[in-house]
Amino acid sequence: MGGAPIRVRPNKSTDAAAAERLYTDFEADIRWMQRRIRVEYEKLPAAVQSVAWHYLAKRVRVLPDPNRTVVIPTHPLSPQPIPYLAFWFARDFGVKEAKVRRLLALAMAYVCAGSSPRDDLVDGVVFAAAEQNYVARWLWELYFDTLKELFPAESAIWYLVAKCEADWSRSDRVVLFSEKVAAAKPLSRAFLRETSGYLAALITPTLAGVALLKKRPGAVSSIERFCQTYCMGWRILDDLRDWDEDRVKTRGCRSSVLALLRLRAKIPVGEPLPRELAVSLFADAKVTGEIYGAMTKLFRAARREAERLGAATVVQYIDLQMEGHRMEVAQMAAERKKFQESLKRLLEAEAMAQPR
Repeated sequence: MGGAPIRVRPNKSTDAAAAERLYTDFEADIRWMQRRIRVEYEKLPAAVQSVAWHYLAKRVRVLPDPNRTVVIPTHPLSPQPIPYLAFWFARDFGVKEAKVRRLLALAMAYVCAGSSPRDDLVDGVVFAAAEQNYVARWLWELYFDTLKELFPAESAIWYLVAKCEADWSRSDRVVLFSEKVAAAKPLSRAFLRETSGYLAALITPTLAGVALLKKRPGAVSSIERFCQTYCMGWRILDDLRDWDEDRVKTRGCRSSVLALLRLRAKIPVGEPLPRELAVSLFADAKVTGEIYGAMTKLFRAARREAERLGAATVVQYIDLQMEGHRMEVAQMAAERKKFQESLKRLLEAEAMAQPR
């Protein structure tokens, strides 16, 4: 992820330990997934393996990257919902079979990894177009094949997969070419619903599949609402973390944070947003308060759906994530106060030094 305005250093606290267990409880499952993915990866033509490795190890991070020493997130400020949401929902819905929860998580990993090359191509990040297209289609096929191991042909899951694929494509079209979305307020539900639609489309079928496997079809609607509101909140968080990277891309139309900064600075889309100006805007408590306030409101809405579903692990995850955000906001406030006090002392010293 890209740079945030301020980063809080992790402390080994109770919350940090609880956050760590959300991931370490599934280390054996992750290793199983990695072995399975590597088998498929090694079947790829040599010409596309490096591109596939880029998306599997560096973007979605479902394969271990030897250049990264930390594999498991250890703090609420570094959440990793993919593929762990599948594990958490499976646990909360009472899925006992290890292979079932592993296949659910594997399906989520494949479809999310497969979205990355497609998104890059849409955003104009083209470094190997033919290989990127190949990898996107390969991962989508693996996603489909993994679901087939869990669900029969007559399952309602296939309707959800088709619907979400259509929603994903629609989201791309609307974001790229809709004047209505471009004119919407950056942190409004209208803007966030459209720009995060593809994210919700990626995770909804797998999580709804948990409910279908446990014979709870009535829970699917609530899961869809959870995915929509959670992904709207995650859209803001991801945009906040990646604002500097997104700032220099040729297309930044999906970034709620950049759109907000441009609006505050009165800089239209298409004109460069200077980094120094963006940093100065992040120093404004009103701007950061608006960003974190909108994000928290959406995560709370997702939390309510998780509560209705009886998904205690998911509720715990969201609580820890929101606590991390409160810590970050508090750290920003402390940094602003420290800067203001230093500036005040400097001005007072200058005033005293003036001849009378």
